[in-house]
Amino acid sequence: MSNPSDKTDTVPSAKVVQDGKLGGDTPKAAATAPARQPYKRKLGNFMLDKKLQLRYVLLVTALSALISGSLGYLIYHQRHAASASINKDLEALSLNDSAFSDVQSQVASDNAHDDRMLVYKMAGVGVGLVIILSAYLVIMTHKVAGPLFKVSMYFDRMAEGRVGTVYGLRKGDMLQDFFGNFKEMHEAVRTRMQSDVITMESATVALRAKLGDNAALDAMDKHLAQRKKNLL
Repeated sequence: MSNPSDKTDTVPSAKVVQDGKLGGDTPKAAATAPARQPYKRKLGNFMLDKKLQLRYVLLVTALSALISGSLGYLIYHQRHAASASINKDLEALSLNDSAFSDVQSQVASDNAHDDRMLVYKMAGVGVGLVIILSAYLVIMTHKVAGPLFKVSMYFDRMAEGRVGTVYGLRKGDMLQDFFGNFKEMHEAVRTRMQSDVITMESATVALRAKLGDNAALDAMDKHLAQRKKNLL
């Protein structure tokens, strides 16, 4: 009669998960895999979430244009009122002395020219301010939309069963604390899945030692191979 302890000796011991990797399960190709290339930022990548970013950009741009236009109108109104007062005084002088007529015409022409130039300058400054502010808002909203886009990407991968390594945010991105919490959650899920794979693999080896070739165990091997691939 066989000793029961002889059967238990066929069950392999559980493997220890170290640094988020399965011992002996890493493919050889992974050891010689090329280094991760640095991310090259493109102009179009600044608009990751157009609906979110454009909403705030357009709102702030409209408010800045309204404020700039109001201040510009007040400045022009004061300048135009001063020019009109000067022209009126010169007209009064030219009525008493015809020698002031040429002076009055020249001053009136200069004042009109200066008023127009003031309008052009304020319009140019206003347009430049709106462009600079809009570009700044696109960059700042990108620092928020980028992390949200990255988290949503990892959520999509998790929905497909893929729980590979989570890479950190870029330097200067916002929501660092939020992303850190998400990364800890992701690593906890990944560690549990690794433990499940180790347990199922040990059980499969033990069953194969008892049953030999078996279609169900072959299917389990394929399933475990896919699970390991999803962990990379």
